[in-house]
Order: sequence, then C-alpha cells, then structure tokens
Amino acid sequence: MIVDLLIGLPDQRPGGLLLSVLAAVVAGGLAVLAGTLYATACVAAPGLTLSVQGVLALLRGIPLLLVVFALAQTTTLPLLASGFVALFLYSLSHVGEALRAYLATYPPALREQARLLGISRVREWLTFRIPWTLRRSLDALGTHWVSLLKDTGALTVLGIGELTTVARLLSERTNTRGWLLVLLAAAAIYLATIAALTRTLSYLTNRFARYAR
Repeated sequence: MIVDLLIGLPDQRPGGLLLSVLAAVVAGGLAVLAGTLYATACVAAPGLTLSVQGVLALLRGIPLLLVVFALAQTTTLPLLASGFVALFLYSLSHVGEALRAYLATYPPALREQARLLGISRVREWLTFRIPWTLRRSLDALGTHWVSLLKDTGALTVLGIGELTTVARLLSERTNTRGWLLVLLAAAAIYLATIAALTRTLSYLTNRFARYAR
C-alpha cells in the first residue's frame, strides 16, 4: 500500500509522490520558458503588457490551493490537469516577474557594445541578454524552485480520491492502527524526499550561481 501511495494505484499511475515531483519539474521548466518570453515582451513593450503584469501580480497573491479549486470548478479540465495548470501559472507568476526585473536592468553599455560589433538585435537578445538575465536571476529562481517543491504538497488534493480509496481498502483489510501506520510511513517518506530534493536543488543552484559569476 505504501507503493500505491508513493507512485499511485495500479490503474492511476503516475500518482502520489511521483506525480508531485514530476509536476513540479515539468511546471517549473515550462514556467522558465514562458517566463523568458513574458520578460522579453514586458521589456520590449512595457505599456502593452501592463494588463498581463497585473494579472500575474494578482495571481502571486492567491494561494495555490485556491487556484487549483478555482480552475477545477470554473473549467472543464480534469482535476489532474487543473492542478498542473495551476502549478504552472503559480510558478510563471513568480519566475516571469523575476526574469522581467533582471532583464530590465541589462547594462546599456553591453547593449551599445553589441551594436558596435554589428550584432543583430535578435542575436543580442538570444546570445547576451537572456543568458545574462538567467545567470543574474539564479538565486531568485533557486529560492522559487525550492518553494515550488514544497508547495507541491498542496497538490495532494489531486490524490484525495486516491488516498481515500487506499484508506478504505486498508481499513477493510486490516485494523485501524495498521492503516494509520501505513499513512504515517508514507507521509514520512514524502517529507524526507521533499527535504532531500530541496537541499540538493538549493546546493546546486547556489554553486552554479557562484560559478557563473
């Protein structure tokens, strides 16, 4: 039963802890890509993107669980998809703003130097500005990714039905103490895994940030 809680029921895999980690990694990666496009658009046309900036600012102030429930209740998306989209939007609202803030501070001297070398605007953005922005924002992104991994605990709402089913099966097959021990053991594994991932991510991000500078 612990296996079911960690990777999902046989007919609902991936699930449990595996689903949470996969969702965090995929949503975080997509948020960086979308956040780069968002930051580029905001710096290139700040006036035209004010409404988008306002929406993301509002989204940053809304708890992740509330976003999940709002999407689940107001759209036709399955609960699993609602959770993933909510996680992506939540991550984008933080990553996009961090990238926008750093991209906006790109040194004018570097921009002028690229012009003197005859480098096109598009090549300058791809070769110089975006890498410069990503390097400078690594600390902020690392902090967000650590928080994101912790916040995937909120995605256990995706597994409420699964956990309920497992608990019912356990209660039918064994005594109450038995299935409570299983659930406590699964919770301990969840916490240990997330703690290990956040420590590793924090270490790698800080080390790479120092190396990049």
